[in-house]
Amino acid sequence: MTGRAALDNFKSNPLDLLIADLHLPDIDGMEVIKQVRQRRPDTGVIVITGYASIPSAVEAMKLGASDYLPKPFTEQEVLSAVGAALGIQWPLISDAAVVAEPAEAIVEPVPDDQQRITQIMAEIRQTFSGHREELISVLQFFQGRMGFIPEAALSEIACFTHTPAVSVYGVATFYEQFRLKPVGRHIVKVCRGTACHVKGAERIINEIESRFSMGPGDTSKDCMFTLETVACFGSCAIVPVVLVDDKVKGRMNPARTRKAMGDVCPPGRPIESAKTGEGEMRK
Repeated sequence: MTGRAALDNFKSNPLDLLIADLHLPDIDGMEVIKQVRQRRPDTGVIVITGYASIPSAVEAMKLGASDYLPKPFTEQEVLSAVGAALGIQWPLISDAAVVAEPAEAIVEPVPDDQQRITQIMAEIRQTFSGHREELISVLQFFQGRMGFIPEAALSEIACFTHTPAVSVYGVATFYEQFRLKPVGRHIVKVCRGTACHVKGAERIINEIESRFSMGPGDTSKDCMFTLETVACFGSCAIVPVVLVDDKVKGRMNPARTRKAMGDVCPPGRPIESAKTGEGEMRK
């Protein structure tokens, strides 16, 4: 039905559960969820969509959805989601009872990233069983192959591990080991512990920000460096501490950090200055 018809139905009937599609013919599905939850906060909500994305999954969960099902899904997946929302355990449906029409093949150009995601997911399906308990291992495997975990991959991993997309997103953002953006060829980590801070760590960070136009968590435009900060390395005897590709460098300052970053660049490659466009050439 339409979104407005659903809202009218909730006004006149004591319904316990809302299963909302995000794309409706009149109003947005998120708006329906908001209004239903405002009127009846105890109403269970399940989201279904053919346009799954991590941001929409997060928004749905913030609005109180108990599950988020990207299409296509099986009857058993729907029953499991409904049972979880209402506190009911349904009997399992045998595979023979679910007969799905074969999907029509759609041939579309596939971007390079999507091709890589498809290849890695094929490896994952051969390596893992698809249980929820394998989620962190699957994320580690994927990042090990691609260097980071793009949003589209999070959705596919959610489907493979039978885990809500928002839960996968939560795990990937909770642990610092996982990256959701491409990283540079070299990782530069600056300690922001108390001792390093007192001895000038912020000046080092400011120098990197000024020269490469990137802050903590960002990657330089040429994809050469990614800047990260760490609460404490535990090397307070040689502060300030900087790591370049996991090589610890102590008693650093802006000039020494700039030189350390230049040393890992290929010969002849300029280290660009974000302010002037001029660079220092590594000899």
